[in-house]
Amino acid sequence: MKRQLIFLAALALLSVTACKPKYDSISPVEAPVTEAVFASGSIEPKDAYTITSLSDGFIVRSYVVENDIVKDRQLLFQLDNRQQNTQVAIARTNTVYAKINAEDNSPTLLQVKAQIDAAKIKMQTDSINLQRYKHLYTTNSVSKQDLDNAQLNYESSASSWKATVANYNATEDKVKQDYINSQSQLQNAQAGNQYYDLVAIGQGKVYQVFKKQGDLVRRGDQVAQLGNPDSIVINLDIDEGSISKVQLGQQVLVELNTEKNKTYEARISKIYPHFNETSQSYKVEARFLKEMPGLISGTQLQANIITNKKEKAMLIPHVYLVNGSKVLVQKDKKIDSVTITTGIVSDDWIEVLSGLTLNDKIVKEKNAGTTGNTISVPK
Repeated sequence: MKRQLIFLAALALLSVTACKPKYDSISPVEAPVTEAVFASGSIEPKDAYTITSLSDGFIVRSYVVENDIVKDRQLLFQLDNRQQNTQVAIARTNTVYAKINAEDNSPTLLQVKAQIDAAKIKMQTDSINLQRYKHLYTTNSVSKQDLDNAQLNYESSASSWKATVANYNATEDKVKQDYINSQSQLQNAQAGNQYYDLVAIGQGKVYQVFKKQGDLVRRGDQVAQLGNPDSIVINLDIDEGSISKVQLGQQVLVELNTEKNKTYEARISKIYPHFNETSQSYKVEARFLKEMPGLISGTQLQANIITNKKEKAMLIPHVYLVNGSKVLVQKDKKIDSVTITTGIVSDDWIEVLSGLTLNDKIVKEKNAGTTGNTISVPK
């Protein structure tokens, strides 16, 4: 009997507990609200470019260091070009010999000319013999066979003479073409030599040096980064769900990783129209409103792009929103679900455009949303 009374007492206690309020409640507040898009990024010099090696070799001389200001076509790095110089010397020698062979009195052409002269003399001799045999044949002094042989000898020598003339023309064309080719090879070798001198493209500032004197550089290796010394840009990565909110001229609040808890102001200056598959984001540029001396290229940062702002708005906490567009409203002892129209969405607060008044009391289950019963009201 005692156990039964204890059991009934427990049921009574559970009943009392179940009757306690299960909801937290709050009324909408009227306050300023700001909508911002978060972005990460880095600082880069405007019009930055990378000096890339087009040849293999060791850096034998390095003429610049970080922060140097350089002029257009100024020599920055010099690679070992001894092998290339050998190629130039070989090409120059080949050009000299090719030029000699292409001259009218070159040994090659003189030899072919001698063959032409010999073939011409033989053809003239055979022509005279043919005429003599024709005359003798009319007087029956030689046979028809002898005349035919003389005719064949003349035709053969004439054909040989024509062949030697054609050979001379072909040889002359070949030595001239060889000379032209050797000149091209010399020019290519000399042009290739310039790839061992890495020079600046326009005036700029040296922001980073990736290779130092004595390092081996391969074709395609990055050697240094240069850029406009008078302009720094902020490169930001924006996710595809937020890019539609970003516009030119919007305010950007920037916090550098090197200066935590310090904010700098910038403005959106450029929005790139393509999606970067590698970073899965859109690229946006911003410019600082004030000069920022001493900034280091590549400095990482976080930024908030202010996309909307209202000085007076009806706000409710995020945690009171149900299914994206509804809230629970308490009227007397009854709780109803009400559909609202939302506006600006900040980190903790949602603007209510319609569906509620400042006098309404919205509620949420104690175990729903963020834990804890205290919510700070925006000021």
